[in-house]
Amino acid sequence: MTEGLKVTVKGAELRALCLERVEHHSQRAKVYADQAASMEANEIEGMNYTGGDPKRQLRERREHHEAEAGELQFIGDHLNLAEDYLLGRDDLQKLGICKGRY
Repeated sequence: MTEGLKVTVKGAELRALCLERVEHHSQRAKVYADQAASMEANEIEGMNYTGGDPKRQLRERREHHEAEAGELQFIGDHLNLAEDYLLGRDDLQKLGICKGRY
C-alpha cells in the first residue's frame, strides 16, 4: 500500500522534467547575475535601512539557482530511462510542478 499521494512517472518523462527545470534555474541564475553586474556597473550600494546589501542578496539567489540546476542536471543525467519512478509532493515541488505548500 502507498501512503499519501504519489505519482508514477516514466524515466524518460522524468528526465525531460529535470532538464526543463535545469533550464529554468539557469535562466534565473543569469537574470540575477545580470542584475548584480548592472548594480556593480552603476556603483549601487546597499543602505543601512534597506535590510542589507542587495548585491549580496542577488549573488545568493544566483548561487541557489546554479546549485539547483547542477543537482537536477546530475539527476537527469543518471536516471534509468527504462524505470518508473514514484514521486511524492517534495519531488514534484523540486520539479516545479507543485508551486507551494498548503
